[in-house]
Formats: sequence, structure tokens, C-alpha cells
Amino acid sequence: MSQPNKQVPWIVTLLYVGFVAWSLYGAVVPVETYLFRMVHMAFIFALAFLVYPTSKEAGSPTRWLDIGLAVLGVATIAYPLVDLDQFVRRSTLPETADFWLGIAAIVLLVEISRRTVGMAFTLVLVGFLLYTYLGKFIPGPLSHKGYDLGRIVGHSYMTLEGIFGVPLSVSVSFVTLFVVYGTFMDAAGAGNFWLEMSLALMGRGPASAGRGAVITTALLGGPQGSGVATTMSVSPIMWPILRQAGYSPNMAAGLISAGGIGAVLSPPLMGAAAFLIMQFLGVSFWDVVVMVTMPTLLYYAGTFFVVEFEARKCKFAAPEASGKTLGAVMRTRGYHLISLIVLVVLLGMGRSPEDSAIWAILTTVLTSFLSRDRCEWLTPRRLLGATVEGAENMLPVAGLLAAAGLIVGTFSLTGLGLKVSSLIMSASGGVPIVALFLAMVASFLIGLSLPITATYIMTVVMVAPALVKVGLSAHVAHLLAFYFAVLSEVSPPVGLSPSAAAAVTGGNPFGSMMQAWKYSLPAFLVPFLFSASADGANLLIVGATLPGFVLATISSMIALFLISLGIVGYLRGPLNLLERALLIVIACIMVVDPLELTLAGLAPAVAGAAIAARHWIAYAKTATRGAVHV
Repeated sequence: MSQPNKQVPWIVTLLYVGFVAWSLYGAVVPVETYLFRMVHMAFIFALAFLVYPTSKEAGSPTRWLDIGLAVLGVATIAYPLVDLDQFVRRSTLPETADFWLGIAAIVLLVEISRRTVGMAFTLVLVGFLLYTYLGKFIPGPLSHKGYDLGRIVGHSYMTLEGIFGVPLSVSVSFVTLFVVYGTFMDAAGAGNFWLEMSLALMGRGPASAGRGAVITTALLGGPQGSGVATTMSVSPIMWPILRQAGYSPNMAAGLISAGGIGAVLSPPLMGAAAFLIMQFLGVSFWDVVVMVTMPTLLYYAGTFFVVEFEARKCKFAAPEASGKTLGAVMRTRGYHLISLIVLVVLLGMGRSPEDSAIWAILTTVLTSFLSRDRCEWLTPRRLLGATVEGAENMLPVAGLLAAAGLIVGTFSLTGLGLKVSSLIMSASGGVPIVALFLAMVASFLIGLSLPITATYIMTVVMVAPALVKVGLSAHVAHLLAFYFAVLSEVSPPVGLSPSAAAAVTGGNPFGSMMQAWKYSLPAFLVPFLFSASADGANLLIVGATLPGFVLATISSMIALFLISLGIVGYLRGPLNLLERALLIVIACIMVVDPLELTLAGLAPAVAGAAIAARHWIAYAKTATRGAVHV
């Protein structure tokens, strides 16, 4: 993967501004679908080769190669726009110019994915293109008749099933606006607000430093919507506090990154995959926000439990007082909440995500002038800087989503999703819990080399149909794939967020990944909690009853408490291996048999409580005897 060119010339700045302005324009003025997506793709072609050059050396002769590739990319978009209607009509029988410019567009997009996302994703992308072409040579159930280059070009370049498909639509319509909103909030000083709030809330106990890391990543993650960005924002600030408490570099990096990855789940922004869920399911973005709320809270609850038990076990020191109360923070910086309130209220009223994002951006600009620090005012100069930063952050995501369109096109052209779905159905024997486990394994294997959004796209088209066939509703299946894709980011041996945090704390990248995995282990239970039973599906709120939702929430919290206790193995003292194993087994039982107000339904929770109570009483007696002896 190439590194971005940090020296931004004026032409690139103009392109960045145009890149963002086009999405803003399309959110206000209706634009024809092909035109809207194609112009966005033209900006990607123009920017990617200039910002991620072949060589970063000034005056390098390859600079002209990059400029030539950028011009060629723009030409592949300008050509169809000359007579768009006829271009679309020729998709089944491309003309010579259509064919060669289509080949150029596909090859250039593959190169963009290599430069912006990395070689692993690019190899996967090339593998899918080869599968489309060489399908008849592939043995077994994944075989298909194979398609010639003309058919591949027509499908991928001349329809809305490939490059210009749903992923690119999500990029231009939604993700760009929300990424820019996040950078505007950051430029207005919202990051300091979230940090001060978390420090005011974390308390003065052994678990306070770890608790502060979880609270900070949770508060900051929702507005940022990026795991790596949240991790890198929090790491420099929380590392000194965690180090003072007694956390090792690996433990601190693991904890911060585990919390940061939860940002991709956290409403209201989440990651690009959340907007894909909206498009694939045909629901409003507010529905996605509602569905993901409780799984997000459960994600952080599981991490919170591990932090609390580990603090008892390691006897961490209490941090120094931050000096600001919650009331003082709200009085001085509480205005940062206004734009989030505007965003959530508008989404709840049924306004479109684009419209809601624009009003939230405007509110952020206006409320920035309430700051006592003039450096946080969003003046025209600072607005320009924030816009460019947002476009810089968006470019790799846009390149990934455009390239992902080629992968989605492979599935729609060859029927690969249905083939893989049939294999999962066959391997699971139609047993839902087995199908869920196979879906998790598939997602983690895919996620070893791919970013979260790409993992979600590939997983959902392969496993969602199989999960629906074994009885899950479509929205549960899609959210399950989303959650598994997020969790694949913390699963060793690959993890961008833990590696990034380790660079700040001075830890070992792989050791930090293992620590991130430890802190997020309870969260691996969450997707099963809302998908393994009809009662658990109440956690997604959509279609839930109030009693069902309350019971499912209580049951999930108990299960997370028990599995966290089993993982850490410490309450008032160390638990023995049998107690830990029993707690983990009971938590897993509560996945398929959630809490019910019957004797049988209460049995697992009662058994877990009995183990914890027995341990607590035993150590209380030991402490009493020691006090009497003294």
C-alpha cells in the first residue's frame, strides 16, 4: 500500500473540495443516479493517483505516470457521460471503445485498491475477477459457465451492478457527508469535550483508568465512526493515565483499540457498512441506528466487565483527579452535543441521512463560535482545512467501496452467493446455531486480510441467505454479518487498531492484538445473543415487545457478566479452573436459552449467581478470619 502524499498542491486541494462539494450538492439537489455516481468516481480516479503516487520523491519521473493514470481514469468516466443513455443501452453488447475503456477502468480501480487499501484486498479482488472469467475451470459446487471479457466489462462498467453499484452509492450519498461531519466536529474541539467528560465520569478507584479508556472510546467513537481514528485519537491521551495506573504497554494498547473498534458499531455515525445495511435491507438509516444501539451498549458492557474484574486482579492504582466535574465540562463545552442532538432528532423524524448530516454539519459550524477558544471557531480557513481533512480520510474508503462494487458484481453475475449459502446450509444440517458458528468462522477468515466494510460485503452476500433459510429474519442476518465483520478487526493475527495503538504505547503489535482480543472476548457472545433465539432478537428493538426487550437485555447483561468473570478469573480472589469453566458454559447456555420468568428459564442465571456468591462468601470468611487473627 502506498503512503499518501502529505504535500498537498493547490490542484489537489481544489479536487478535495470538489470531491466533498459534489456529495453536498447531490444531497440538496436531485441528480441522475448514473451521473451522481460517475462524477464521484471521476474524483476518486483523479485524486487517488495524485495523493498516493508511485514514488514520493520530488521530481520523480513516475510523477508523470501518475498524472497520466489520473487523466485516463477521468477519461473512462467522461466518455460515457457524452451520451449516457446510449452507453447504458449497449451494456450487453459493448462497442470497441466501451470495451477498452471499461478494461482500463477496471485495471485502474484494481491499482487504486492496491495503493489505498493494500495488497491483501487487491489479491482478493483480482481473485474474484478471475473467478468470473475462469468459472468453468473451477471444480465442484462453485463452478459456473464462465464469462468472456466483453460480458464482464458490460456488467462491471456499464450497469449499476459493478463499479457504479450500491457500495459506490453509499460512498457518495452518505459516507462522505458523515466523515466530513466527524472532521468538522474534531476541528471544533469536540474531541477535548469527550475526553474531559470521560475523565469526569471515570471515578477514583482501581478500575478508573481502564473505565476512563472505555468511556472515552465509547463517547468519541460514536461521532467519529472509525475504529483506527478513534484509537489514534484516544491513545496519546489515555496512555499516560493507564501507565500511571499500572497497565503494561500491550494491555493499554489492547484496551484502547478494543474500545476504538466499537466505534464502528456506535451510533450515530458507525462505519460505511451501516449505510450498506440500509441500502441492502431497504430500511431507513434510523432503523439501523435503533437496531445497533443495544448491541453497541452490550459490546462496551462486556469490555467494561473485563476492565472491572482485571482491576481487582492486578490491583491497579487510582488515577489523579482530573480537576473538572461533569457539570463544569457541560457548562463550558456542552454545546458540542447540540449537533448530535440535531442529527438524532432529524433521523428519528424520518429525514434522510443526507439531509440530517447537512443540518448537523451546519449546526457544528454555528455552535463552534460558542467556544471560548478562538482556535476552535470554524472560520473559512478552518472550514477549508477540515473539508480537506475529511476528503483525505474519505479517499481510501471511497476507493475500497468502488472496488467492492466489482466484488458485488461478481456475486450478482455468477450466483456465487447462493452457491456458498447452499454449502453453509449443507454443512450446518439446517441447525441454526451451527449455521451461526459457520457464519462467524467465514467472517473471521475473510476478515484476516480485509477491512471491516469489505468483510461485511463479502460475508453478507454469502451467509445472509443461508441464515434466512434456517429461520433468522433478514435484519438479524445482516446485523449479525456486520457485527462479525467488526469483531474480525480485533481477531489475531491481523489488527490495524491494536498495531496503531502499540506504536503509541511502545508495545508489541501482536501482543497488543492478543490483549485487544482478551478485552473484546465477551463481545463475541453478543451476536449470538441477538440471533440464536427469538427472545434474543428483541435486543434489536425492531419488532420487539417491551417485556421481551427488558428480559433479553437483563439476560444478556448476566451472560456477559458471567463470561467476563470466567475469562478474567477474579472476583474477591482468584477463581479456580472449574469455577471459571462453569461460568463460561453457563453464559453460553444463556445464549440459546435466555432468561425467562419460569423455574427452568431462571436456572442458568441462578446457577451462575450461586457460583459467584459461593466464591464471594468463601473469601469474605477468609478475610474475617485474617482480621480476627490479627
